[in-house]
Amino acid sequence: MAIFRTLPLGLLIFLSSPFHLSAQSPESGAKSAQDYHIGIGDLLEIEVYDEPDLTKEARVLTDGKISMPLLGQITAAGETVQGLQEKVSALLAEKYLVNPQVTVFVKEFSSIFVFGEVKNPGSFPLTGKMTVFEAITYAGGFTEVANPSKVKVIRMEGDQQSSFEVNISNLTKKDGKGDNDPGLRANDRVIVPRSFF
Repeated sequence: MAIFRTLPLGLLIFLSSPFHLSAQSPESGAKSAQDYHIGIGDLLEIEVYDEPDLTKEARVLTDGKISMPLLGQITAAGETVQGLQEKVSALLAEKYLVNPQVTVFVKEFSSIFVFGEVKNPGSFPLTGKMTVFEAITYAGGFTEVANPSKVKVIRMEGDQQSSFEVNISNLTKKDGKGDNDPGLRANDRVIVPRSFF
């Protein structure tokens, strides 16, 4: 782990992301990594310098929390990587350690899923802010029989399932009144239906 302490946090996440390596420059990749919000399903490595008993891997559970020695359950989902580092440091400093040095590294990113009439359906790591249209682009774009005006997003919020539709055809309207391109959350499912002529 010594090498990790010598590299900037943003670069660590940048190096772990296949999309950043292939599609972005180091500068833009590092910036996106710093903005990354931890999601449900992410696998985190949390290292407390010189405290091996407090260093561990933790999966973000469906309630958005992780379990830490001494600290118990901590909400991680929705936090930036930097924010979670600061939160864990502050909690440890309150009762247990003097000036704790905490590093958070995302070992496995949560995913989104794209199904239906796209060229390469499947799961894709959610390594930063990703919109519905961007997810479809990662999946190779629409097939010739896709219906871009009825794209459906299914989302789990706790035990409740919700869904909404996105009209991708309206995103490129030139009159300035195109639809918004909503951002996706961890484990969202994007479903592109077939057109019926």
